[in-house]
Amino acid sequence: MENKEYFARVSELFERVEEKLDEFEDDIDYDPSPDKLMVNFEKSGKKVVINTQRAIKEIWLAGNSRGWHFQFQQEKEIWFANAEQEEFYQCLANLLSENLGQSVSFS
Repeated sequence: MENKEYFARVSELFERVEEKLDEFEDDIDYDPSPDKLMVNFEKSGKKVVINTQRAIKEIWLAGNSRGWHFQFQQEKEIWFANAEQEEFYQCLANLLSENLGQSVSFS
């Protein structure tokens, strides 16, 4: 993947995530930057971090004492963590659901 495509896909991902987080503005505070999105859960004080890894063209996700490294799969048009066999949006939805105590979906 070329840098231009990577940056476009990262921008799309961050925008979609921020739109979802805005739905929970009473329970979540987040701090966006071009390379990192820090999510804070108001009640518990827990955090979820999404950040870019430009050099290796990955997206990293960390939360609930775990971490995932997602690579973009061109053929499926998804960000996928090979080690855990998880798709990015489903993984993030699970983290958000656990921390908010309610079901969250990107569908």
